[in-house]
Amino acid sequence: MNRLVIQNVIRGLVLIFFQVMVLNNIYLGGYVNPFLYILFILMLPVGMPKAALIFLSFLAGFFVDLFSSTLGMHTFSATLIGFLRVVLADNILTKREKIMIDVPSIKNIPFSTYTAYVVLLTFVYSLSYYIIESFLISDMLLIIIRAVLSTAVTYLMIISCEFLFMGRKKK
Repeated sequence: MNRLVIQNVIRGLVLIFFQVMVLNNIYLGGYVNPFLYILFILMLPVGMPKAALIFLSFLAGFFVDLFSSTLGMHTFSATLIGFLRVVLADNILTKREKIMIDVPSIKNIPFSTYTAYVVLLTFVYSLSYYIIESFLISDMLLIIIRAVLSTAVTYLMIISCEFLFMGRKKK
């Protein structure tokens, strides 16, 4: 099997397991829930067929929902960012840098570009998740606060994982 495929399968399984067993049980102040498993979606190869990327995003969200009893909230949000990632990978990652990258990561693209990519998709994920969870327009301020706080914590965790586990930048 291709090394990249094996890496992605292992990364996906580990992140989903960690999300279900550890992170879904962490609510910081009742407002923040980190969504580290979306790193799997964010790091799927840029050249991957669009339908496969969206399907893998769906599966990741589905498995988190399956073990979290969240009735499709993760599935919807993960599928949404999988769809948006297709657009962002074409428009932000490759056109802005004028280079071809295999996997979006902090070692392959400039830090500012990577930060914009991660923060935007994480915020969309968090916002859609909390809108579905609350389902009340009257709670919109609380939804936005929770989405911003969850985005910040998730971003810090993603950057930490990138620096800890993804190796050094190739020269």
